[in-house]
Amino acid sequence: MDTHPEEDDALLALDPLEIVEHVLAAENLTFDRTEDGDLAFALSGDWKDYELWFAWRPEADCLQLCLSIGRSAPKTKRPAAYELLSLINQRVWLGHFEVWAEDGEIVFRHSMSLPGGERPTLAQAASMIDAAVEAADRFYPAFDFLLAGAKSPDEAMAACMFETVGQA
Repeated sequence: MDTHPEEDDALLALDPLEIVEHVLAAENLTFDRTEDGDLAFALSGDWKDYELWFAWRPEADCLQLCLSIGRSAPKTKRPAAYELLSLINQRVWLGHFEVWAEDGEIVFRHSMSLPGGERPTLAQAASMIDAAVEAADRFYPAFDFLLAGAKSPDEAMAACMFETVGQA
């Protein structure tokens, strides 16, 4: 995502989600505000189109980004999914994956603390989006191998950890 630092100072007075709207508009992405006031949008990744949403939590001075990978772990697979999450989250520097207790949905979540009325820069908001999509693209195959391919957590992790070299 590309941003212009000179615009950042003018955005300090805005709601944090309005700053994210500027980033999405600059990328010509369609977005909506949900009933809860969150900012929802979709973004194409290497494996699929992901659903993402930003939420501003003023009580915690926290801007949160969630990305659904579009997969849910049934109750019978949740212990294996938790084990896979443990292996994956060790390799994620920014944010983390989790399985939501209510429905087993697998989500990537990343947050930024903004104490004392601070606001994210355009570059920080864009970086949050980039981190989420990069993590989802990198580890989506592991979740797929576990849930659809009946692989163990270790096998699923090993299958997605190879690095390609060169070009085909």
